[in-house]
Amino acid sequence: MAEDFEVTGGLPEDDENRTFVIAAAGLGGLIVLSLVCLGVYALILQPRQREAALQEPTSIVLTNTAVALGLTQTVEAEDFTPVPTEPPPTFTPAPTDTDTPVPTQVVVLPTDTPTPTPFTTLPTLAPLTATAGAQMTQTAEAIAGGAGSPTPAPTALPTAGFADDVGLPGLAGLAALFLVAIFLSRRLRSRTTPAS
Repeated sequence: MAEDFEVTGGLPEDDENRTFVIAAAGLGGLIVLSLVCLGVYALILQPRQREAALQEPTSIVLTNTAVALGLTQTVEAEDFTPVPTEPPPTFTPAPTDTDTPVPTQVVVLPTDTPTPTPFTTLPTLAPLTATAGAQMTQTAEAIAGGAGSPTPAPTALPTAGFADDVGLPGLAGLAALFLVAIFLSRRLRSRTTPAS
């Protein structure tokens, strides 16, 4: 029975294992490199982006305030009337002897035409005054956080989640790359050299 089994050689050569070790070292190096890049992003780039995003609304509010101040000063300069240095001449009419007026009767009839009331008519403003008032209102709303403006309704789907951050094509590419690496490593491990 011992004659049925022939022992022709020793252990397989190291060539098979060397290829696998090289492939595994390459994948390990790729993983380490990606972790280093992720650390650089998380510790350096992301804080800078977050700080810039926090400073942007402040600079917008400051710019809007400067524009509103400039518009207000322009309107005030246009509406400025100098105070006369000489008093205007006064005219005093001479008293006249007049009769006392007799009140007349007034008959009130309803009409179809509504008369404007102080609540239905608005005063006419100069265009620059109206523009400055609107700009000041917008600036006050921006400073208050937009409390006076209606909240806009979302029109698109929210972009939250891992697939939205990384991208679906990137995920598919990484999955395909890892599947190729798995199949190649299995094939390299199962391949045997012919016995000599």
